[in-house]
Amino acid sequence: MLKRIVIADASTIIGLAYIDSLDILEGLYGQIEITSVVRDEVDMPLPSWVKVNDEYNATVFQTLVPNLDDGEASAIALALAQKDSLLIIDEKKGRKFAVNLGLQITGVIGVIIKAREVGIISSGKSKLDGLMDKGFRFSQKIYQLALEKMDEA
Repeated sequence: MLKRIVIADASTIIGLAYIDSLDILEGLYGQIEITSVVRDEVDMPLPSWVKVNDEYNATVFQTLVPNLDDGEASAIALALAQKDSLLIIDEKKGRKFAVNLGLQITGVIGVIIKAREVGIISSGKSKLDGLMDKGFRFSQKIYQLALEKMDEA
């Protein structure tokens, strides 16, 4: 059985790195793929399990760029080029484009919920609070729903 390809946008990597939790991605998915555009946006040393892959359709990328930032556009283009991939993307507009293009998505909150469900982390609330402290924005409603899903409300 082939392992699912997981592609991340910059915000997830940056957010988890800010709270010293980048290893959650490795624990859940083993390997993450990013584009060189995303790597440049992240602008920090990345672990070896984060692989750069620029094998996406440049025309698709150029079509998305007027509407999204370059990192999101490249991540979506890469996800479209990979069969049965999971795209980790947080920005609302980018998520909407990805869903409309038929991609399966999650975000940093979904990653934290999944990590809590499978026992990689013991407290999702502390991770969400850490993200908020670092300026990561999400609504109180989303925060409460996440806590409920993790049985931490």
